[in-house]
Amino acid sequence: MIKQLKFSGNPFVGIFSFTNNSITIAREDIGDHAEALKEVLETELLLSTVAKTDLAGIYITGNNNGIILPYVIENEEFQFIEDLGINSCVLNTKETAIGNLVLSNDKGAIISPILKNEQKIIEDLLDVETVVASIGNHKYVGSVAKANNIGCLIHKESKEEDVMLIKDLLKVDVKMSTLNRGVPYIGACMIINDKGAIVGESTTGVELSYVEDIMGV
Repeated sequence: MIKQLKFSGNPFVGIFSFTNNSITIAREDIGDHAEALKEVLETELLLSTVAKTDLAGIYITGNNNGIILPYVIENEEFQFIEDLGINSCVLNTKETAIGNLVLSNDKGAIISPILKNEQKIIEDLLDVETVVASIGNHKYVGSVAKANNIGCLIHKESKEEDVMLIKDLLKVDVKMSTLNRGVPYIGACMIINDKGAIVGESTTGVELSYVEDIMGV
C-alpha cells in the first residue's frame, strides 16, 4: 500500500520518520496521520522526538536487525526505544545525521565515506555486508536513495556503477527517479518498509508508479 501525506504542511515526510518492518518512529505532532502510518506500514508506532527535534528520519538509520542512533539522542528518548526491545546502539561520532549517511536493507549497507571509521560498528549492528562509497558525487547516501528488501530508488544523477553496486550489495532492483514532483532526494520524500510506503503529497502519478513497481508495495 502507498499513501501520500504531508506533515504539518510539509511533503518531505522522510525527514520526520524512520521505519523498519516492526517499528515506526515519527514526530509527535502527526495527529490524524498516526492511524495512516500504522495502517500502511503495519508496525508499532512510537511518537517521539530525537535529540529534542522532530527529525527522526535524518538522525536514525537501520534495518530489521537493529537501528543506529546519534550521540545527541536524549536519555529518555533512548529509553523509549530500549523499552520496546529493539536492538540498537548509539554511534559515538560527531556526525549526527546518521540517517542521511547510510543506505541499508537486510542484505547490505552502503556507508558514506564520512562514517568510514564507524564501518565495523555499523556492519555488526545491522548484521550485513557493508561498503564505504558515495552515490554519484553525493556522500549523503541515505538522502539520495531509499531501499527496502525488494527495491531501491536513487537520485536521477546516479552513475551506472552506483546502480550495479546497489544491485550487488543490497540485492534489489534499482530505478533512478524523483519524488515530490521532481525532487531527487529520495530519502527526504519517503518512508518505506517491506509492507508499505508513505510518500510526499506532491509526488506525481508517474513517480508513484516507480515506487509501486520497484519497491513492491
